Amino acid sequence: MEKRCPLCEGKANILYSSMYDKDYFVSGEFSLNKCSNCEFKFIEPLLNEKQIAKYYPPSEYYSYHKKSKLSILYHKISAEYYSNKNLLFNILFWPFSSLLYHYRIDPGKKLLEIGCGDGMQLEFYKKYGLRTAGLEPYGLNLTQREKNLGIERKNILKSNFPTESFDYIIMKEVLEHIPNQDAVLKKSYSLLKNGGKLIIVVPNGDGLWNKIFGKNWYGYDVPRHLYTYNPKNIKIRLEKYGFKINKIRTYDIPYMLDGSIKFYLVDKQKDKRKKHNLIFSSLSKILFTPISLLVTYMKGGSILEVEAEK
Repeated sequence: MEKRCPLCEGKANILYSSMYDKDYFVSGEFSLNKCSNCEFKFIEPLLNEKQIAKYYPPSEYYSYHKKSKLSILYHKISAEYYSNKNLLFNILFWPFSSLLYHYRIDPGKKLLEIGCGDGMQLEFYKKYGLRTAGLEPYGLNLTQREKNLGIERKNILKSNFPTESFDYIIMKEVLEHIPNQDAVLKKSYSLLKNGGKLIIVVPNGDGLWNKIFGKNWYGYDVPRHLYTYNPKNIKIRLEKYGFKINKIRTYDIPYMLDGSIKFYLVDKQKDKRKKHNLIFSSLSKILFTPISLLVTYMKGGSILEVEAEK
């Protein structure tokens, strides 16, 4: 049976077959398909929300656990840089600014983060004066800290927010996980105020590590990542619902190289759960930072960030 692209209805072909969960080793086998028209990539079989839930084991999945000191430091630097409060600080970190996550520091504005994990990013937004809310459908019972950040254990389609509630909606490395993309983006559009901004960060299917590592590229993360975008087809998706694209940028982060090496080793070794002390450690991410900086300047980054406006 001929495959059709779920984004543009173009003809799609199998890019890689026999793909599996290389992170937590939950059972299942998948193929990755690529549209010959818009280059959109999607796994098969596609999973619905109930089916995909088992691939987020609460005892293991990283979003449910305390972040590493390095990750917290990275976000602390990013938030401080974009707060523009300290000129000397910004001059010091300007050479590395292309690697930083772009925090929208806009005190008094109301922000919703979809797929907020444990709320680490919301914590920084709240610290810099934004009014926060978050949605994270998976995970353990909410802590008081998470409740104080406005986090609810719901997906956006079951949320009760009034229309035009938010100035910003953030989806950082979330859209690729969502089965019902159309419904979620339509709902997001309705929740934004006029002139409000949707910020999406997804793996970039046109990045350098994708070309080098192929099926073992960390950005595929089958089957949690149902879809893979590039700058061309993310624009198609968002404009379909009336969003205006303000800017698109690509950049690299060390964990994309680190994770791709990890997936490559998993795929080649007999003992799939064998640990490597350096790979996917804080030290390796520090060592790979200069490489990520170079790849970013070469326009080959594995991260794609889009700012779209209602």
